[in-house]
Amino acid sequence: MELKRIRCFIEVARLKSFSKAAKVLYLSQTAVSQQIAALEEMMSVRLFDRDKKEVKLTIAGETFLLEAKRLVRLYDNAILKTQAYAQGVDGVIKLGFFSMLDRDIMSNVIADFHRKYPRTQISIVQCSYEDMKNNILNNTIDLGFCFYLDSIELKQLKIYEQLPKLCVNTKHPLASKSFITPEDLIGETIISYYKNVEQQEVYESHHNEGNPGLEFNRSFLLENMDDALMLVSTNVGISFLPEIENFVNPNKIVFIDQNIEEVPFEVRAYWKKNTNNPSLSKLIDTIKEELIN
Repeated sequence: MELKRIRCFIEVARLKSFSKAAKVLYLSQTAVSQQIAALEEMMSVRLFDRDKKEVKLTIAGETFLLEAKRLVRLYDNAILKTQAYAQGVDGVIKLGFFSMLDRDIMSNVIADFHRKYPRTQISIVQCSYEDMKNNILNNTIDLGFCFYLDSIELKQLKIYEQLPKLCVNTKHPLASKSFITPEDLIGETIISYYKNVEQQEVYESHHNEGNPGLEFNRSFLLENMDDALMLVSTNVGISFLPEIENFVNPNKIVFIDQNIEEVPFEVRAYWKKNTNNPSLSKLIDTIKEELIN
């Protein structure tokens, strides 16, 4: 109610006329006069000097006009920001990444999303596989990217799958080959990964009795491919990895086709089922448009 009175006050001050203000506000002149009178009575201050020729602000009225304009501006901005947030135009979205592969796949999507919704703040954090699920469920992140999470509280979207290639240093003897066979790996140091229960189940599903798996010299056992790429780049070993485009130096690392390791690398997006972040819905739609369709 007071905001309506304040808007009346601002228009009367701007036009220096109760009748002109009434026309702009689509009110009767009597209604405008009543609003101003009620405002003056509430503050116990006279805001206008009135005579037959003109309406002028008092010193108190001039002071109040500055604050009144600021108040209306804040109110209008609050409405606009709330509407924009509800539509996913403004807001904050927190993303969690497990490995370089996730970031490689999502980098162009994030760039396009930012161009579409430049007022949405994007926060990015690195999560271990162990922490990813808890961070999503505890609302520390809105959307997480990793291999496989098992929870009835989460929704998921498979966004990527690729069979690995053999990743070697450009100075490695195998770097000149166009295709790798099992015989090529005799005596080689294979950089492999620690597998939790979920990963192990997927891995074993691809290594059945007809394809019992691979036995190599595994001197290194890592949690993610970021460390594997680091070791390959220093030429201390080789590894089965998906071909990463955006974050790999082609002068140091090459990817070679192979028919040895058949366990695909997957990336899935995970988020809480009961999330109410409209910016998240916009990003998921962008992912579906660019990576799924």
